[in-house]
Amino acid sequence: MCIKGKVRFSSPSNIAIVKYWGKEPGDQIPMNPSLSMTLDHCRSFTTIDYVIKKGYEPHIEVVFEGKRSIDIEAKLQRWFTKISYFFSWLNYASLKVESHNNFPHSAGIASSASGMSTMAMCLSAIDAHLNNGQMPGLDVQSNISRLGSGSASRSVMGPWVLWGKTDLVDGACNEHAVVVPDVHSYFHNLKDTIIVVDKEPKRISSRDGHTFMELHPWRKGRIEQAHQNLELLINAMKKGDWSLFQKVTENEALSLHALMLASEGGILLWKGNTVDWMHYIRDQRKRTSLPLTFTLDAGANLHLLYPAEVKDQVMDIIESSPVPRLEILHDQTGKGPLMLLDEYDHC
Repeated sequence: MCIKGKVRFSSPSNIAIVKYWGKEPGDQIPMNPSLSMTLDHCRSFTTIDYVIKKGYEPHIEVVFEGKRSIDIEAKLQRWFTKISYFFSWLNYASLKVESHNNFPHSAGIASSASGMSTMAMCLSAIDAHLNNGQMPGLDVQSNISRLGSGSASRSVMGPWVLWGKTDLVDGACNEHAVVVPDVHSYFHNLKDTIIVVDKEPKRISSRDGHTFMELHPWRKGRIEQAHQNLELLINAMKKGDWSLFQKVTENEALSLHALMLASEGGILLWKGNTVDWMHYIRDQRKRTSLPLTFTLDAGANLHLLYPAEVKDQVMDIIESSPVPRLEILHDQTGKGPLMLLDEYDHC
């Protein structure tokens, strides 16, 4: 059999509230469960032109942000080795990949999550053409995404997603993510305004950062804290308790960076404006009593989370800020990937 075609997906980033930081022995097994909000606007866009024919030597070419990337090609080849259990046709596939993000990558917005999940969705569509039109299930899509980037496991679905073993949610496991059930309507449509204070790539990748947790003196306590915060967060989201949601969200964000600061070598990803924005937001929240909280990924940029109905007041706070910023990005709760093109034919 020989088929050829083109498939294109977009897939969103996500912002973790309970953070994933550190791995257990094995292949992308999280040290603790994590819970994230799927975004809507911050996306990766990936197109794959492909020819699948038995007897072909496998080949991949990647163009990222308009330039060929040998590094990404090598990363995907390693990933293909892992996921060939699911997609054996990768052993005789010729793929040309073009991908770009509509947001700054490597700066605290989960570009690996959106990038690897959009690749997983494209490969799932190709697999469907070889299997009577049936796409692999969400659990498989999440699993193969995880094998490329842990946080990508959460980007193939939405709006609130849990990855990692816990007894708090049915079906939760380390191999794939699951949608969080019974979320109060208060959390169905949150806004996420991202305050960009730095666009430079991080000085240390998240992948390398995870390794510092192996011998971290706070490792045991962090695992306990994450499980406790996860239970608090799920309860807050079930009851519509913004005060508790805010408390856990900021505790998790600051704990993540405290873990990095206390790692060997002291990983410091904040900029001066990062700290000033945190102080400013807390001061303005105290002044206005608005439901407004912040979180950060492994980077310098703040995600401000708030209900849609207070958007105008939050925008006033942001525009009135004396703290410098490079730009702001507007996002919100999302549902997951979108298919943009799917065409194929027999060779």
